[in-house]
Amino acid sequence: MNDEKKIADIYIRVSTLDQVREGFSLPEQKEKLIEFCKFKGYEIHEVYADEGISAKDDKRPAYQKMINDIKNGTVNVIVALKLDRLTRSVFDVEKLMKLLEKYDCDLDCKDDDSNTLTSNGRMYIRLTTAFSQNEIERCSERTKFGMVGAIKAGHIPNRTPIGFKRDNKKLVPDELTKDIVIRMYDLYLEGKSYQGIANVYNKEEVLGKTNWLDSTIQKIMTNELYKGDFVHGKRTTHPEYYENVVEPIVSKEKWNACQYQTRRNARHYERTATYLFTNKLKCSICGNFLGGKATTKKKTGKKYYYYKCEKCRTNYKEDVIKNDLLLLLYNLLEKDTLINKYYTPFIKHKQDDNSEEYKKELKELEKQEERIKFAYLNGIVKMDEFDNELKSIRYKIDNINKMLEEIKQCENFNFTTSDLMILDDKSALDKMLNPDVFLQNILNMANAPREEIKRLIAIYIDNIEVNKVGDKEEIVKIEYRESFLAELVNYHNNYGIPYNLKEIRDGDGYKIPVNDELQTSKEAQEYFNKLKDLYLKDKLIFNYYETETDSQLENTDFIHNNELEKVLRLIPLSDKMKYNDDNLRLGVITLDLESALDYSIKRYMERQNELCNI
Repeated sequence: MNDEKKIADIYIRVSTLDQVREGFSLPEQKEKLIEFCKFKGYEIHEVYADEGISAKDDKRPAYQKMINDIKNGTVNVIVALKLDRLTRSVFDVEKLMKLLEKYDCDLDCKDDDSNTLTSNGRMYIRLTTAFSQNEIERCSERTKFGMVGAIKAGHIPNRTPIGFKRDNKKLVPDELTKDIVIRMYDLYLEGKSYQGIANVYNKEEVLGKTNWLDSTIQKIMTNELYKGDFVHGKRTTHPEYYENVVEPIVSKEKWNACQYQTRRNARHYERTATYLFTNKLKCSICGNFLGGKATTKKKTGKKYYYYKCEKCRTNYKEDVIKNDLLLLLYNLLEKDTLINKYYTPFIKHKQDDNSEEYKKELKELEKQEERIKFAYLNGIVKMDEFDNELKSIRYKIDNINKMLEEIKQCENFNFTTSDLMILDDKSALDKMLNPDVFLQNILNMANAPREEIKRLIAIYIDNIEVNKVGDKEEIVKIEYRESFLAELVNYHNNYGIPYNLKEIRDGDGYKIPVNDELQTSKEAQEYFNKLKDLYLKDKLIFNYYETETDSQLENTDFIHNNELEKVLRLIPLSDKMKYNDDNLRLGVITLDLESALDYSIKRYMERQNELCNI
């Protein structure tokens, strides 16, 4: 190629920063390169100029025209002031060099040794490229190291998602919007689809919006940030996973339960009738989930629901399983009511008073409200934009006022964990002492709308293993939602709230709640006195004993010392080390059954008289 005539394209480029820093004006570059071509004996075909454009990529108009000249064979040499006028990208340098080699074209730079005409020039380009690549990689390592540290400190580089806010660049839960997110997860676990949740939010105009989409809900439900984790480079081939980098809005158990529910929903899509146990019933033999089907009697029009294991070819009647679950569902709902009515206010009372912070946020929101009104009145924003923004601000203001009201109410909340246990025991006693009311409540639940029963099953139960021997259907095992249990355990561990998951059965098969923590004899007797005083006017007789049993609470024969007493609660006492000795000392609270019978009859007659008067 050295013997043929050289036809050149001159390429000149300047960015605003280049011109200020080094005086690389386009006329100066053009003049110098025309003289350079005359000196070299190059015939100039065209002068291409890109003005005010960075060399970070090769998508520049004039640069692309020059590339077309090379491909068309119009020119056989490219002339530039320096290599960095053509590109600053190592990738694009390699790309250009391959192109020049393919189309038998040379490169000649006036003010540095970058050229393909000599071996030294080619070596200079390769060395420059290598050094540049090394610097890019070092810079990338430094950036990555800094980013890792920032992410671990809670400085998440992405946009601030709903439910969070920035506090000194750190991502923290936003008290004003986090409940919107929590509710999404709860609704999903209750059986709502993404579209169903979007419909609810649009109907209620949550955050003043009526454009909630199923895709928006899905993005929130699958975002690891809400359980406290972060995935950097999620769309790349090598994403980085960081655990526990921000304070979570939902527990990991709840987040994982929703992902598991999504996978199960994908396999079992419910198209028609409302099945109570969609994705819930599991064959104890093969482990497959059962599919639902329904039939309608022509004469009565009544619908009957069944579930079938396709592998074992076994059918189960929905009503049988439902009836076996009613008592459990009633107890779980009662526990949940206690949590919402008493436990949650108790926890809020224990937590720090954020009222001053809320008041500051309230003032800022009021300023925002004034600003958006001013902008609308002066024609800066349009009516629909003003309306949406105003609704969003007022939604947050209402939330803050509710929180301030809750804090005010909690100031007079004097419950202790002992009081919460009393509520638990009172609930159990009321069921025993008022059996007619209890049975009516169970009957009401049995006749509740199917959607409501399905919602309760979805909230508390993950799956139910069933088996069939002959015509008899039975529940083998029930697995509760881990998110529901985790919340109870968290309440217990952090705030001492009882959850009584440890229960034993007496000789007649009745469950007896057992305190999870050791107490002194004095604490146990104080608890007994509180419970006794609660029913003092009702003339119920309670007794308290202290006795020993084996460390695993298996030998409970002592409760039959008096057949007319029923054990209500066992309290492990700290007089001996827990489980270190063969025996464990217990405080035992019992109820005199004769006094309980008198009370039950009296209350039943009172209710009957009330009904007659109505």
